[in-house]
Amino acid sequence: MKKYITMKSMNSGGYQKLETMDSEFYTLTRLFNDKFEPHQLIDWFMNEKRTVEGNELIDIRKEDGKIILHDMSDSAYDDTISPYELDPAKKFEMSSQNFIEILMEWEKLRISRPDIILIVIHEDEHVSLETDPAIIQAYQDAGYAFDINTR
Repeated sequence: MKKYITMKSMNSGGYQKLETMDSEFYTLTRLFNDKFEPHQLIDWFMNEKRTVEGNELIDIRKEDGKIILHDMSDSAYDDTISPYELDPAKKFEMSSQNFIEILMEWEKLRISRPDIILIVIHEDEHVSLETDPAIIQAYQDAGYAFDINTR
């Protein structure tokens, strides 16, 4: 089954999440916040020598053609916990190709600032960012997306 989270643009410039998030979406939405400078993750991804990136909230690793995102929020202030000791339930893996696709799409969305962004995790763990109102409406009609008109 597809999973989703709807993000609505706020007047302050950021995005508000309209549904409660689990660890998968927590790590994904951390990619799209102001903690990472524009192009920081793209530059990291393109650098073959650097395999780890992140901050106090998310650990990002390149491993075997995949990108592994790990929710670090439980250990944000505990220096004794290694990323390898983290709860496996708070880990999300995606293909390297999908990772760079969503980063490039996010760079475009930073400029165009759509009112609504739907982040979708498909059955095969592929992630997409949907902004087309017709596509978002189709997800809403199928029961996959939060109905922003009822908010």
